Amino acid sequence: MSELPANEVAGVILVAPGLWGGKSMHPMLRFSLWLSAHVMPWNTDTGSGFRRRATDNIPMLRALGRDKLVIRHTRIDAVYGVTQLMGRAYDAAPDLKQPTLVLYGKRDEIVPAGPVHDTVRRLPTAPSFALYPEGWHMLLRDLQAEVVWRDIAAWIQDHDAPLPSGTLQDR
Repeated sequence: MSELPANEVAGVILVAPGLWGGKSMHPMLRFSLWLSAHVMPWNTDTGSGFRRRATDNIPMLRALGRDKLVIRHTRIDAVYGVTQLMGRAYDAAPDLKQPTLVLYGKRDEIVPAGPVHDTVRRLPTAPSFALYPEGWHMLLRDLQAEVVWRDIAAWIQDHDAPLPSGTLQDR
């Protein structure tokens, strides 16, 4: 995030941002993941045991389940790499100088609220922060996706105007 040239980027939109890694992750979970990635990197997992929902849009999830291009068995070293990337994004938040819109669903069961709220507070310029009471992790594919799309379109037009959904929160 910190390497974006401020004069070339008009704004940054973070939708259900993946910020759960590095210092934002519990040390025991972080260690377990590191150990697994370094001892058995080839081991795969489907994530089915986590009992988490990514969205309320069940027909879309079923369609993804039938899509041959969707990876179902993810290697543990890939999961570790993604969490490392999320940790770097979390750490880089204070360097993000561009106007920023952060969109987060209150029902997100994938990325915990703590790291997202902490990141919003650590941004150097007050971001526009939209919290959708019925939003899940897949905000752009949820059943209320059109509300989110309209907010994004409005913010692109005017970073300082209220969002049509009225979901803006204080930092």
